[in-house]
Amino acid sequence: MLFRVARSRSGEKISHYDLYKVDVKKGMTVLDALFQIQNYMDPSLSFRYSCRGAVCGSCAMLINKVPRLACRTQILELADTKVKLKPFLALTEAPLGWNPESEVLVEPLPNLPILKDLIVDMAPFFDALKQLELWVVPKEGTEPRKQSPEERKLIDRYVNCILCGLCYGSCPVNAEHKEYLGPAALAKSWRFYQDTRIEERERYLQAALAPNGAPLCDLVMNCVRVCPKDVAPGGAIRRIKQSGSS
Repeated sequence: MLFRVARSRSGEKISHYDLYKVDVKKGMTVLDALFQIQNYMDPSLSFRYSCRGAVCGSCAMLINKVPRLACRTQILELADTKVKLKPFLALTEAPLGWNPESEVLVEPLPNLPILKDLIVDMAPFFDALKQLELWVVPKEGTEPRKQSPEERKLIDRYVNCILCGLCYGSCPVNAEHKEYLGPAALAKSWRFYQDTRIEERERYLQAALAPNGAPLCDLVMNCVRVCPKDVAPGGAIRRIKQSGSS
């Protein structure tokens, strides 16, 4: 199978695409294909990975114009895994010559600066977490902070976020507004706001309601469709908006 892979040796933008013929076997993932290319055809190809088990989120990239984890994407099932997303330029502008029927297209995750080939700078993504101060400063003492099963259910979905950035890379608002905090940071804000063990929870909600936060979201829901852990950031953002208007 042919793989058309975006290249950028100096970063900032895709300079060209290279075409590789990969020997695909049943069970192979896109990450396996990238290793085959790097090991046997082109050692200069750069990409990021770590756990290979869809836990760390390092291998987030654009595969056939859909943000996906390379380690989780089965090559032979790609044709049957269509994901309908609201389009924006990175998802619609295809390289000259790409044949989606016979080639796998691999590109860096959109909405983040390209450092080299398939590696992007995640700083804007993590800066949003810092801006919202998404952490808890524990009080002194050793008293346990208890939580009922019903209270835990309020945050169950959101604690599964692996910070892969797929939601950020699929978001048309992030594509248009660089200042937008993005789906993952806002979902995490809602997670802390809903956590009954935390005092001063209101500050997380107010931070998420900043002008560059939830008010900028158009509730497109691309983030929900690409999330590999079913976190569904769009639902959290909808609730933040509703809380802000009540």
